[in-house]
Amino acid sequence: MVAQKGRSFLVKIGDGESSETFTTIGAVRANSMVINNNPIDATSMGDNGMQVMIADAGIQSMIIKMDGLFKDDVSEELIRNAAFGSNAKNFQLIFPNGDSYQGEFVIQDYNRSGSYDGLERFLATIIRSGAGVFTAA
Repeated sequence: MVAQKGRSFLVKIGDGESSETFTTIGAVRANSMVINNNPIDATSMGDNGMQVMIADAGIQSMIIKMDGLFKDDVSEELIRNAAFGSNAKNFQLIFPNGDSYQGEFVIQDYNRSGSYDGLERFLATIIRSGAGVFTAA
């Protein structure tokens, strides 16, 4: 497997228009994606002490975390407005190998911080709402 550049894993936010345009959240310095699969435990006395899981009966979640420098650009304004308005937005994930994922996400938390001798930073966590679409390269 070929190593991939972390800076090529992009998070983009949609503008909400009918012909939606996605803008890269360019001030992000680090991001991460976690998919949680929570299967249902169906173990019974008749399973001889072996756990039995029903994978497709559980809940899957996807969480994206972003850490970046605050630059007050269009993409950050869209995130900030979604956080203050408690609105869902469409996001795209672009992976270094060309795969992509698009879906609706809700802002779970949005933080801004700064110190007297540094730049202002922001942190945001978004959680998928509903099903999304994965597209292989």
